[in-house]
Amino acid sequence: MPLDWLDAKPSNETVALSVIKLPAAVDCNDASFGGTVITNPGGPGSSGVLHVLQNGRYMQTMMDGEKHFEIMSFDPRGVAHSKPAADCYASEPARTAAAWQSRGFTNFDASAENLKYQKAFAAARGLQCAKPGPHGYAIQEYMATASVARDMVRIIDEIESLHQKTLAQKLQHEAQKPVTSKPANVARLQYYGTSYGTFLGNTFMSMFPGRVKRMVLDGVIVPEDWVAADWHSALLDSEKALEYFYRSCFEATAKCPLTKSSDHSWHSIRDRVRTLLGQLNASPRPALTKGGTETIITAGMVRSSIFNALYQPVDKFEPLAQSLASALQGNYTLLVQNTGLGHPADGCTPKKPGEYNWLGLSSSALVCGDAQDVTHHDEHYWQGYFEKLGDRSPEFGHHVAKIPFTCSGWKSRPKYRFTGPFSSPAADSSDKRERPSAPALLLSSWIDPITPLQNAHRVSKSHPGSRVLSQRSVGHCALYSAPSKCTNRVVRTYMATGALPDEGAQCEPDCVPWEQCDDERTSPPR
Repeated sequence: MPLDWLDAKPSNETVALSVIKLPAAVDCNDASFGGTVITNPGGPGSSGVLHVLQNGRYMQTMMDGEKHFEIMSFDPRGVAHSKPAADCYASEPARTAAAWQSRGFTNFDASAENLKYQKAFAAARGLQCAKPGPHGYAIQEYMATASVARDMVRIIDEIESLHQKTLAQKLQHEAQKPVTSKPANVARLQYYGTSYGTFLGNTFMSMFPGRVKRMVLDGVIVPEDWVAADWHSALLDSEKALEYFYRSCFEATAKCPLTKSSDHSWHSIRDRVRTLLGQLNASPRPALTKGGTETIITAGMVRSSIFNALYQPVDKFEPLAQSLASALQGNYTLLVQNTGLGHPADGCTPKKPGEYNWLGLSSSALVCGDAQDVTHHDEHYWQGYFEKLGDRSPEFGHHVAKIPFTCSGWKSRPKYRFTGPFSSPAADSSDKRERPSAPALLLSSWIDPITPLQNAHRVSKSHPGSRVLSQRSVGHCALYSAPSKCTNRVVRTYMATGALPDEGAQCEPDCVPWEQCDDERTSPPR
């Protein structure tokens, strides 16, 4: 792909994208072949390649019916296996040292005095990541979502070209004579995006509405908030998701390790965890990692572990409860493991296949590249920002505020940035020029800790004819929160025909926390 789509001369620099495809169950010239579905797992900065390796079969089963689809994804520019990588460090030890050093700056409270130190460290990280790489430029300046959306136009054009060639070769072989090629179709995108992937899909649909065939957005981001670096609305249901953890734990009785026979309500469990957090806030606990290094356990680290578990309650509530129950007994081993602290890199041990250690750096490049420049704000502005998000979610507001706060020192500004309007014209099933072939299908879990259901309804208003399907699960995105045959049927019908569910439609999940679940399910590629 051209490095700079605004200056895409053949002689200029290029980037190489890592692409993966799960073939359809039928050949592309079969009458039941439904085409290619491109998917993005979110993050931002998560690997599309790993996503298909982990979840491709599930997604294909979700969509296949009268039509059979091939599932494709890619690592966006700068991400994971694509080159050049948005890795700001020359070695694993350098990255490890920076990660451990950052722990000394990112667990402060949000006072103006402490934010001075955090802002200075963010600025130092920004300087590190703005340095030109071996090719003489900083890839971070070319990673904003507008460039990724333009890359997707090129990808679907290449896919259409390959399918046309395959079909022509088959016809020529059967006819035993040259076949006059037909004019190529205008390639249209079929897409399933989760979390940040909904911003990418929304951007594509807004920039190139006539290139859209099917658009599924799951765990919806409000694009106007994203480009404004405003995460306030993201926290609308965060406290509800936490309450669900406590309520469901209490109702699970002995299946939840946090319960006691003396508990009168879920409030008893909540109060014990709050006491633990208060103790850690007043006096962090010393601990040792599996890698043989010393560390401390802070209240902020525990809140981060709790928040992460809210994304996938079916799989993560039980281990979270076990780690908290152990901590309440004075054993912090499981909590240390949940922080992700492992063996420090030695620089000599080869990386494991598919290992991707700079997701946070790729994420910053995308979050900060899409957002307005916030480097001119002082610590008093950020103190107010932390307080604003803390008012919306007392438990997780400060944790989430750190995401846009990373941009307070980010030096790399994108060459190509799209800020709206985020909207599309009415769909036309006859593939009318500059119109989508079908309206968008928006999915959401019932209670989502970071992309609330309300977001989907807000975004739907900007895309005529689109519909919102609510899956009555708790967690981040319908796809990741719980399996649901009902949701799968809706997606399957939409992909095959473009038909949308009724207004206000809901689907039940097939699994809930604390209960045995043998259904196949997905997980974000981390």
